[in-house]
Amino acid sequence: METQVLHLSQAAMVDWADRARPGAIKAEWFAGQSEGRLAKPLGITQFGVNLVTLKPGAYSALRHWHAAEDEFVHVLSGELVLIDDNGEHVLMTGSSAGFPAGVANGHHLVNRSDVPATYLAVGSRRPGEEVVTYPDEEMGVVRK
Repeated sequence: METQVLHLSQAAMVDWADRARPGAIKAEWFAGQSEGRLAKPLGITQFGVNLVTLKPGAYSALRHWHAAEDEFVHVLSGELVLIDDNGEHVLMTGSSAGFPAGVANGHHLVNRSDVPATYLAVGSRRPGEEVVTYPDEEMGVVRK
């Protein structure tokens, strides 16, 4: 197999609106979000790596936690606020946060600054085993 190399500038960034499901909950939160997959184009199947940019006011996701998949974020530029069950935490350029599988700590990120912020989101892939819990939403638990 030939070695594959992908530079961040080559990531095909897709706006949230172009990948959103019809009737998405709190769609207005995600209007300023764009995402590019980094692992899939390189043939990686056991974990995902996404480059995500949040414009001012945009959120990463509904507050959630994963039963079977680890999640890790690393801020490349800008400033984000991590909101979880323990409160609010400012993540600046160079900051990382991790969410181990099975730990019931609902979390998401929001850009409260006046400039875009970009981060890497890394997560394991456990299709068929994963259950995502949304503690603030009526839909509650979603199986993947």
